[in-house]
Amino acid sequence: MNDRRDSMQGLLSLLAVLGSSALNYGYTLLLGRWLDLPGYGAFAAFTSLFMLTAALPIAFQQATSRRARGANTGTALRTGALVGAALLLLSPLLGPRIGVPAVWVAAFALTVPAMVLLGAWRGAAQRDGRSAAFGWSLMTEHGAKVALTAPLLAALPGPAAAVTATLLGLLLALPVVRPRPALAAASVTTVTGGREGKAPLTFVAAAQSALLYGDVLLAGVLLPPADAGAYAAAATLARVVFFAGWAVQVAAFPVVARRVAAGERTGPLLGAALAATLVIAGLPALLFALAPAWSAQLAFGTGMSGAVIPLLSLTGLGTLALTVAATALNHALASGGAAVLWRVGGAYVAANLVTLACAFLISPEPSHLALAALAGKATLIVTATLVLLPTTRRFPHVLPRL
Repeated sequence: MNDRRDSMQGLLSLLAVLGSSALNYGYTLLLGRWLDLPGYGAFAAFTSLFMLTAALPIAFQQATSRRARGANTGTALRTGALVGAALLLLSPLLGPRIGVPAVWVAAFALTVPAMVLLGAWRGAAQRDGRSAAFGWSLMTEHGAKVALTAPLLAALPGPAAAVTATLLGLLLALPVVRPRPALAAASVTTVTGGREGKAPLTFVAAAQSALLYGDVLLAGVLLPPADAGAYAAAATLARVVFFAGWAVQVAAFPVVARRVAAGERTGPLLGAALAATLVIAGLPALLFALAPAWSAQLAFGTGMSGAVIPLLSLTGLGTLALTVAATALNHALASGGAAVLWRVGGAYVAANLVTLACAFLISPEPSHLALAALAGKATLIVTATLVLLPTTRRFPHVLPRL
């Protein structure tokens, strides 16, 4: 009975994650029809900053879900307040540097404590089996953002309305997933993950987010506003490749972890996951390579598709390389312990460094930045292989046939 209940809760959580991700992705594409290139580039740069900071709530969500009890409320608020204060102080410098108004960064800084707390509370909901609260918090965050954008457009400039709706959606999701009073007040001394678990989790999440979203921040730094907007649109559309493969990773992780715990072979699982990733994620990447004009016009209409078309095949190929490598690293995470977390994070950091080096060595053009991002993401395939090798020596059943 417990296994059946756990499976149902896992399925509901997965459906909520996929549904909210689809809603969020569709919203980001829809903005391409409402905003001009400079406005879209500014919003995409803000979104990239948002997603990089989201490494903290993701780490708190995973760490809290492993606690015996308690919602991690105090630690989440303190951590969020520290990060938010740092962003607030840096906003006059950071905003103009990445191509967004400083007031956007300052407003986001004020919501960072709530953002981190939301991650911790979602982790508590997952642990306590409150799948409905977990799922509704995701749908509320992204659904409210979509619903609020239209009325806000009447009072605020386009990208400012989208930023405001994004932050309000985050705040409105908090009450939906508020912990039960008895569990929230429980002692926090009984911990299974511990504070030490948050550091490697944050490291991995931040490094992966940087590789997935950091090139858009680089576009804001290196390119004129219109070119940055065109690059952001192409990179955003190409992320459908990653999200397609990410569904494979979500499905594979618990299965691999159970096989490893039982001492069973997992090589066939890795082979199947990589094959599924190549098929599911490879299809949109192939479409972007063969029909970039049709893809761009379908996503953004005629307004900005002309500037996106020359970049789409490169951004799609780079995202496919990232997705395939991420599937392999997901397998390593499921197969190993805390030490593997640091190695996986290091693999992403190395790929980010290659991206940075290439981006600052080439001339500031959108197509050249797309090549730099492709080089960095292709590097992840090499570093992922290096991570898997010691994992296979430690767990000889991981790659018995590959």
